[in-house]
Amino acid sequence: MGEAVYKRCSFVVEEIYRTKKAAKLLKEDDITGFGKLMFETHEGLKNKYEVSCKELDFLVDVAKENKNVVGARLMGGGFGGCTINIVKEKSVSSFVKEAITTYQNKFNIDAESYVMKVADGTNEIK
Repeated sequence: MGEAVYKRCSFVVEEIYRTKKAAKLLKEDDITGFGKLMFETHEGLKNKYEVSCKELDFLVDVAKENKNVVGARLMGGGFGGCTINIVKEKSVSSFVKEAITTYQNKFNIDAESYVMKVADGTNEIK
């Protein structure tokens, strides 16, 4: 197999491991460990699977430099789109402002943000 196929396959194998580890960390309520895996996934998507782009890499780098961001990665199919970030609640608005401003300054593109709050998910209503 060629180098590109090898890199992509190794990313998939590593991602299977990360997914299993992520499930364990979430059960243990280890959000910090989970966030580190998000950053690792982004690096793999960027360097091994090669589906990121300079704009997404920039946003993840902005997140990585912010001490209030626990984890970040591209989201979706790659080649543009968006990042998902886990941000400490007290710092959400300042992080969003920083990310949008620095992105606008760098690329002259207006970014959008969607702030979500984690919930228990679906469950049976009795």
